[in-house]
Amino acid sequence: MREEGTVYRLEKCGSKNERELVKRPYRVVVDGDYILRAVLDPLDFKIKLKRLRKPLKFTGSGAYGVSHEMEHLEGRESRGTPFWEFKYEIEDD
Repeated sequence: MREEGTVYRLEKCGSKNERELVKRPYRVVVDGDYILRAVLDPLDFKIKLKRLRKPLKFTGSGAYGVSHEMEHLEGRESRGTPFWEFKYEIEDD
C-alpha cells in the first residue's frame, strides 16, 4: 500500500469508548496479486464479480477508510490522541 498526503480525523474504533485524533493519508494506492471488484444488486439478489488487473486508487474519505481497514487486516488498532485529552478554551463574545 502506498500513501500520500496527510489528514487528521476524529475516529472511534471497536470497543474504545472515545474518539481519537488519528493521522490518515489523503491518497492510498493498494495493489495485490488477485483483486476482485464486487457489485451487489439487492433487487436481483446478484453479486457481480470482476477481476481487476491494476492497483486500486482511493482519495479522500475512501482513502481514510482503506487505511483504517488495512490496520485491522494487519492485526493493528488505530492509535491517536483521545478526544478527552484536548484542552478546551471558551471565548466570550
